[in-house]
Amino acid sequence: MPKLEDQTMLIAGLRNFTGKMPKAYAGEQEFFLTSLNNMSQHLYDLQKGTLKEICDEFVLKVYAGKFTMETIDGFKSKVDSLISAANFQAVSAWMAGSKEFIKQKLSALKPVSRVDEGNKAAGGDPDAERHIRETYALLNFDALERELKASPDELSVNAVLARAREEVAYYCRLYRLPLNEAETLTPYSLSCIDAALAASFRLFNKIYQPSGREA
Repeated sequence: MPKLEDQTMLIAGLRNFTGKMPKAYAGEQEFFLTSLNNMSQHLYDLQKGTLKEICDEFVLKVYAGKFTMETIDGFKSKVDSLISAANFQAVSAWMAGSKEFIKQKLSALKPVSRVDEGNKAAGGDPDAERHIRETYALLNFDALERELKASPDELSVNAVLARAREEVAYYCRLYRLPLNEAETLTPYSLSCIDAALAASFRLFNKIYQPSGREA
C-alpha cells in the first residue's frame, strides 16, 4: 500500500477511534480492539515508508557530495523518533564509513514499533517501554484501571474503554496530532501515535487477561 494511502487510513482510523462508536459494532470491546489492530498495521507500514524515504533522500545527498555535519545532523533529527535508541547510536557510528557502507546499512534500517515492543513479555526495547509508560500515565489509564477494580462488571468495562478513547482524543489535541487526511504526519507525530496505541493495547490486555474475561 502506498505511503499516502497508509497515512490517510491511519488518520481516518484515529479520527474514528477518538469519536463516537459506529453503530455497526457490537460494543466498545469489539470497536476498541478492531480499531487498534487496523491502526497499528497502517502505522507500521507508514513508519517503514517514512524511514525509507528519509534514508533514500540522505543517501542521494551523500552521493551528491553533500556529506556535511549539517546534513548528518538534519538526517539524525528526522530518524530519531522512528528508530530505537540502539539503532540511533549505530547510525552515528555508520557516518564514519564509506558511501557504499552507509547506503548498505541504511537500506536495512528498520523502525521501532512501540506497539510490538510493548506486547513483548520481556526483553523489549527499554526506551520504547519508557515512552509507553509515560504515555500510559499521561492518558490517565492508571486511574481508569483503579476505577474498573472498584466496579469490575461489563458495563464498567464499556465505560472505561469509552473513557480511554476520550483520553486519546485529548492526547491528540495536546500533541497537535492531525486528524485531517490533508495534513502530513511527521516522524515525531508517528512516535506519539505509536506510544498511544501501545498504551491502549496495554490497557485492553490488563482489563481482559488477568480477569479471565473473554476479549
